[in-house]
Amino acid sequence: MKLVLAALLASTAPAFALEQGVVYVEAVRCAGGPFGMKLPADATQLPLMAPLIRETTSEVEHWEGYTATRKTLYFDGLELGVIDISNDPARLMVTHAYITSPKWNRLLPFKIGEPVSTARAVLGEPAKDDANLSRAYAGDGDSLKFLTSGGRVVGVSYSCYSG
Repeated sequence: MKLVLAALLASTAPAFALEQGVVYVEAVRCAGGPFGMKLPADATQLPLMAPLIRETTSEVEHWEGYTATRKTLYFDGLELGVIDISNDPARLMVTHAYITSPKWNRLLPFKIGEPVSTARAVLGEPAKDDANLSRAYAGDGDSLKFLTSGGRVVGVSYSCYSG
């Protein structure tokens, strides 16, 4: 219901408070766009971004002719949830991401370690009254949250619609 309401409101305003602590921002996406991560276009390139600490599989779905495997890739300072599609290994489907190290700033429009005011400026009008970036920013299927400490961004979390 919230997504339906958000979609209706999107036509009249670029940002709108859906509920306490959540702000609708149409452009929020996990990958791409002004607020999303800049990930490799080919999912097979993800493990090559940096040394992989570990990989876990949480679910394998068997479909006619292929499997969909939900995995989490753990790098130093980055946890990345993906769905691998067996008959299309290059297809990138992100389920979540949690970034806590500045070594991954190259992937983000927001920088780990930057002042909260700088991240608020990147978000623009929707974040103008969110002094500590304590709200979630949600698009039609994806959302973005910040972890801050001492007036600085120390973590960025994405939750991504994956079907």
